[in-house]
Amino acid sequence: MSDFLPSERRAPTQKGEARRLRLLDVAAQAFLAHGYAATSIQAIVREAGGSVATAYQLFGNKEGLLVAVLQREFQSLEASVFPEGLPDLPVARMLPEIAERLLARNVTPRAAGFYRLLLGEGVRLPRLAEPLAALVNQRIHAPLEQCLRSAQRRGELVIDDPARAARMLRQLLNGIAHDARIVGGRADGPTAEDLAACRYAIAAFLRTYQP
Repeated sequence: MSDFLPSERRAPTQKGEARRLRLLDVAAQAFLAHGYAATSIQAIVREAGGSVATAYQLFGNKEGLLVAVLQREFQSLEASVFPEGLPDLPVARMLPEIAERLLARNVTPRAAGFYRLLLGEGVRLPRLAEPLAALVNQRIHAPLEQCLRSAQRRGELVIDDPARAARMLRQLLNGIAHDARIVGGRADGPTAEDLAACRYAIAAFLRTYQP
């Protein structure tokens, strides 16, 4: 676990863990609907059930609750974008699959909502910068870099700096999702133009790094 990310505090009982997950569900919806500043732990607990004292015990404060919500979102993102066995595919199949999975996730209204929330709150909550960067590194950048390194070990890619190549590719894909994020996401998924741009970016990446 990164030094910038608190350890996940699971409840000691099954019932308590279900309540913790309920708090995270309600908190996520409240932050998306009302913003961070306009949401209180007390309001979240009223909706989710339980006690305010338990919420503070689990998350520390409202900022800790937001970080826990983000941890859960990024964990879910990693599971959907990098499923087991994907790094073992030939790179010409693996990278388009990763790219389209990441694009599809990034243009959802939920992902767009979190993106806009973080843009809006980042200035007021500068301490979020480090845990957010750590989450991006842990859940997106590191798995993508490992996929590139796996392809390189198989002789399918020749990359002088896989870490920077992974960062460049991630930024390319984020750029394709940018328009969707500004307008609140796309409930129907990526447009045909989004997908065409995604495939073009991957083809250019492969032309650059394939031997």
